[in-house]
Amino acid sequence: MKSEKGVTLMSLATYIVLMLIVIAILATVRTSFQSNIKEINKEGTEFSEISKFNMYFLQEVKKQGNRIDSISNSNTEITFSNGNTYTYKNNEIYLQNATDGTSITIASNINKCEFNKKIENGKNIVTVTIQANKTEEITNEYVLNEEENYSNYEDEDTYIYNQNNI
Repeated sequence: MKSEKGVTLMSLATYIVLMLIVIAILATVRTSFQSNIKEINKEGTEFSEISKFNMYFLQEVKKQGNRIDSISNSNTEITFSNGNTYTYKNNEIYLQNATDGTSITIASNINKCEFNKKIENGKNIVTVTIQANKTEEITNEYVLNEEENYSNYEDEDTYIYNQNNI
């Protein structure tokens, strides 16, 4: 009896079919992985735009003595007592700086941005509703720091000296 060693045509066809199936599965997984990574990157970029706006706006509302001068009828523009104006138009949010007159783009690809004012417990609160492309609408509330910080002391030494004499 002869020992049959080697690859038969049937086993070769089976190996080829299995390899094609494995390659097809790997290609599908790779394509799905790449599209998911692109989507995550896009969402991250959109949230970073909201975070940039949040950073500027939070700095604005926390300035001592800064109050709201006006909010436009369409709720897309807010002006503070220091003259800085935040405007939403053409899917972008702009900051018009009062001190040097420059206008910068804070956030891009924004579908919605509305400014509203309300008073709770004697505190002025700015409510900002913002939505970037393909993200959920976010509503943030910012409490204004309207307290004036007055000091009769010229420097730290005068303050310490006067405190010790009390």
